[in-house]
Amino acid sequence: MTLSTPLFHALNTRSLSEITDRIAGLQGEISSGKNDSRASADPVRALRLSAVNEQKDALDRFSTNVERVGSRLDQADIVLKEATNVQRRIRDLALRATSDTMALDERKSIGIEVTQLRQSLLGLANARDETGQALFGGFQTRADPFVEGPEGVSYRGDGGQIRLQVSESFSLAAGISGADVFGGEAGTTVFDAIDDFLSALGGDGSFPSDRVTSKGTMLVQPTLTRDPGSWSMTLAGPAGEVALGFDAAAGSVSGAVDAINAQTARTGVSALRDPDTGGLVLSANGEIAISGVTASSVRSGPVMQVTPENGQPRAVMSADQTRSAVIGRLQAASDTLIDQRTRVGALSANASAQAEVIDTRKVMMAEATAQLEDLDLAAALTKLQQSLLSRDATQQSYVKITQKSLFDYLR
Repeated sequence: MTLSTPLFHALNTRSLSEITDRIAGLQGEISSGKNDSRASADPVRALRLSAVNEQKDALDRFSTNVERVGSRLDQADIVLKEATNVQRRIRDLALRATSDTMALDERKSIGIEVTQLRQSLLGLANARDETGQALFGGFQTRADPFVEGPEGVSYRGDGGQIRLQVSESFSLAAGISGADVFGGEAGTTVFDAIDDFLSALGGDGSFPSDRVTSKGTMLVQPTLTRDPGSWSMTLAGPAGEVALGFDAAAGSVSGAVDAINAQTARTGVSALRDPDTGGLVLSANGEIAISGVTASSVRSGPVMQVTPENGQPRAVMSADQTRSAVIGRLQAASDTLIDQRTRVGALSANASAQAEVIDTRKVMMAEATAQLEDLDLAAALTKLQQSLLSRDATQQSYVKITQKSLFDYLR
């Protein structure tokens, strides 16, 4: 095969260019300490490196989520610690206020302090994280989960639990629902117990009872509303005791009168409407007792006022709003806060453990990346030396060949 001079020059120029590019690439790899990352250099290695980098990106996302979970749980723990202290203080004040030796002025002072503590507790229940999301709203994180209304504090959040992905198949809870901490999903919150205590603390300073007795006569004035409410109570007289149920509304106690008179033979107690007060006048030849009163229309406070034969009015509460019941509910609220703080601590410990797992995986991914990216310096230097020798030899051969002319071959 005959090679023309232009083709010979072109082939040698291309060969020298390829060698020069290879030398430049090797020098670049040696200076950076990294292998050529282009897929054309090593398709298999590039594919494995791409998979490793995807894993590293996923681990970075998981790590961010774990930090987010940990931050929210830490803030929830701080809030619950303060809420526990506030609730414990309210309970202690309630125990003091229910003492029979407590003076009226002291009870009023306690009521003022408990009112302020209630506001502090409401603020804690509506606490937010650094991004402005409610800590105890469930999935409802934008608005305040606990809202003050005409009937007290109500829960507007839900029972959801925010979770963030921290591995390919595992997610962590980033908080707990306000319904679990302060109550509310079933309609009753810790604030209801505090309100009942404040209601019981009012008036003349004496704590109402769920049972009242009188001899001969008794004036009963139920706490009535415009809308009819369902009432139940236990009525005891000289002849016996019965459980009664009736409907009553403001200005209408005929249902109560009929229910009581229908059981006169069993109780010995009769009733009639008092025209002056609109209440009931009970009479019997002996002792009369009323207990266990409940009314669907009365959310808190006394369900009725009873004036016995001595003329001293007495407030009657439902059984769940008596002195012992209110103290028990306040204690239960404190216990719940302690339990939920323990739960937050367990979730936080789980987040810390998961963070360690992610850190370990990151180390493994870094090692895998190093194995794929880091250059074998000895091998690269050997290849560079071989390329330099090859370039020099090619250049020398090219120079010698191009120096000869036709006359040199004819000699």
